[in-house]
Amino acid sequence: MGAQNRPCPSCRGDTTLEKVQEATGREDPLAVTLRGLPVLRCGEGHVHFTAVDFPLKLLEHLVKEDEKELPHAQKKGIIFKHFHCEDCNEELQAKPDHRHVFEVEMKMPDVAPFIVDLSMPVYKCGGCGKQQIHNLDELKEHTPGALARAFEAAGVQREA
Repeated sequence: MGAQNRPCPSCRGDTTLEKVQEATGREDPLAVTLRGLPVLRCGEGHVHFTAVDFPLKLLEHLVKEDEKELPHAQKKGIIFKHFHCEDCNEELQAKPDHRHVFEVEMKMPDVAPFIVDLSMPVYKCGGCGKQQIHNLDELKEHTPGALARAFEAAGVQREA
């Protein structure tokens, strides 16, 4: 990734490293909240990522490394899909039990650690009681949109 204090891409002014307290983006059923996201802010108030490739690196990290570690059901069936508990193989209910927030501590090269909260419906297994998400593929499908909306909520500007 790039230098922590690169010039502002909008006005070329000096920037300082700051942290966004909290910003949330939604793409149902997923909500992504960024806490302590490091950004660069200039004297004109422009807000940018610490590196041009940061959003893509974060998205790849979430989808390829972090989300697969969340408790998730196993999808079975060729035509009609059913979701089964990853622990006891009991079929899960069709309706979620409640929403749950999964906290992911992001530790990426050249970026100060921050937190990503993934909030989504979970399903309680009737057999063993484990709470898990239904569909990992659906989560991965909604992550880019929810993450983009969280960036917008944080006030981060797009770079040309």
